Amino acid sequence: MLFFSRKKHSREDGEATRRQILGTAVRLFAEHGYADTTSKMICREAGVNIAAVNYYFGSRDDLYRAVLDDVHEHIVNEREMELITSAELSVEEKLERVLDAYIAAAYDGQSWYARIWAHELIAPSPIGGVDFLTGTLSKERSIGSLLSEFTGIPREDPALQSCIITVMAPYLLMLCVQRDMARALTTVFEYRKEDVNRHFKLLLFEALRAFAGSYARGELSAVARREEKESETESRA
Repeated sequence: MLFFSRKKHSREDGEATRRQILGTAVRLFAEHGYADTTSKMICREAGVNIAAVNYYFGSRDDLYRAVLDDVHEHIVNEREMELITSAELSVEEKLERVLDAYIAAAYDGQSWYARIWAHELIAPSPIGGVDFLTGTLSKERSIGSLLSEFTGIPREDPALQSCIITVMAPYLLMLCVQRDMARALTTVFEYRKEDVNRHFKLLLFEALRAFAGSYARGELSAVARREEKESETESRA
């Protein structure tokens, strides 16, 4: 019995050490970025040696991959998105649930995850790159499907991309901005997230209904790809 008790405590201690390293890495990578965060910094802040990092994660790059996985888990993970989109709710209620999840992430007192997420979208690291973007795009596809159902605009129509950008822009901006910087620029974080989100949703749903109406009546002008426009201009010249 004593043998199993020791084994259990060993596993618990090991998991605690792993979480300590990961949590420290999240904070340091958020503060300094991928390139300027060294293994030595992580070890010093976490109170471990390099052997512990290598034991639990393999290398600094593998540790950063674990950090990126953690970021996706904290900012509306795919499992949460799937639960929302498959729920027995109206499409408007599903969209509201998605936006509720994003506002909760934006107001989370720990903004480290959002900072890393913003770093990877704005200036991708060699470790994140396409793989990290793929996880982000899978969420965008879910939101796009909901918006397509809500507006009646086909998923492949470029007009739907305008809807996605319009809906997500305020939430992504709040995720990207650093809270200390936000206090100097705006007082929005001083108010209850439920009230701020209610205003966001009122504005967005009104805009979506108006846009969907214009689309249904055929009032929206066609959208051409940039290279097509350039080719047309050159042929006229």
